Amino acid sequence: MKIIDRYILKELIPPFFIGLLLFTFVLLINRIFKLTDLIVNKGVPLGTVARLFAYIMPSFMTLTIPMAVLLAALVAFGRLSTDSEMIALKATGFSFYRLMAPVMALAIAACAVTAYFSLYLGPEKARTFKRDLFILAKTRSVINIEEEVFNDSLKNLVFYTQKTPSPNEMQGVFISDERNPAEPYVIIAQKGVLDVDPATGVAYLDLTNGSIHKKGTKAEGYQKITFDTNNLSINLYDKLFNEDELKKPNRELPLGELWAKADEVKAAGGNYYPVLTEYYRRFSIPVACIIFGLVGPPLGLYSRRSGRSAGMSMALAVFAVYYLLMKGGENIASNGAVPPALAAVIPNVVIGAFGLYVLVTTARETAFNPAERVSDLYTRSVRGGKAKRLKKGRRDGF
Repeated sequence: MKIIDRYILKELIPPFFIGLLLFTFVLLINRIFKLTDLIVNKGVPLGTVARLFAYIMPSFMTLTIPMAVLLAALVAFGRLSTDSEMIALKATGFSFYRLMAPVMALAIAACAVTAYFSLYLGPEKARTFKRDLFILAKTRSVINIEEEVFNDSLKNLVFYTQKTPSPNEMQGVFISDERNPAEPYVIIAQKGVLDVDPATGVAYLDLTNGSIHKKGTKAEGYQKITFDTNNLSINLYDKLFNEDELKKPNRELPLGELWAKADEVKAAGGNYYPVLTEYYRRFSIPVACIIFGLVGPPLGLYSRRSGRSAGMSMALAVFAVYYLLMKGGENIASNGAVPPALAAVIPNVVIGAFGLYVLVTTARETAFNPAERVSDLYTRSVRGGKAKRLKKGRRDGF
């Protein structure tokens, strides 16, 4: 690798990771408060909460990695231009296109990582997050049973305990189990200890010195079974999910299942456009890394002439326009107004065309001032309107 390429990469890497952390934190801030509440108020172990954070990170980083690429290119080339290093590089014979090589290398690498998150890891971890959070909520509802209060938060199960010496320990336990309506029964035990297996989503309640009370045969209307130890298993996931919770939303489906679902909904005569919109969106977002890699360096040089705030404002404007186009395209594609594949590429085409324009303009060292361009267009339109009104007035005899 050329020395200059390594030098530019060193300028790109720090702002890239700083931007990645900053943007991810902004998107995660709402979840941070909720997950922190699990530690403070619910007594959830820190390791469990950290695992939940790891599950939701791929979905958020799918959006923040392209943003970090744009910020890195903007800051790096803005710094090079501010310190007049860009002038020195051009004086030694480096063209602006050649200086773009490290940026595009970073953008392509970021595109590959984003594609992995968007196409594979993100949907898988989103489903895992939902499952583990559900299990955790059900587990906490069992563990945080209040003393001398009937707890019916679990489906077809009622818990009552006289004392809770520790979060997972109960004394004086009463359980009404109606998960099998044909054979309901009641358990009374002196002590119970709860343990949960997160991998399977099964809670195990080890009971000691108790009895089971249930309906007997016709000859014997009541049956009592005493025990020294007994184990009650509670499936916190599959058995207790209702049908709506078992259905995977589009964002949690792998690519193959997503395409199969679109075919299934289409064959049934339903609206399959939202499914296809999600399918093509996963391919379009990674390409944004390359698009932002084209836009960032020219905007960085522009900040040198109009101040750093101007370049940063332009970057935020690019973010806003891109995601507005993306969300707008998803909305109109979900109704079938435009093909989902076309709606998915609209943001990349629009921002990509703008990126190529500012890139060529900067490489040719042509003055690039969007404010002046907008002002010129406005002035021309006003003059044209006045000229038309004057011409019409002369024609009408005024």
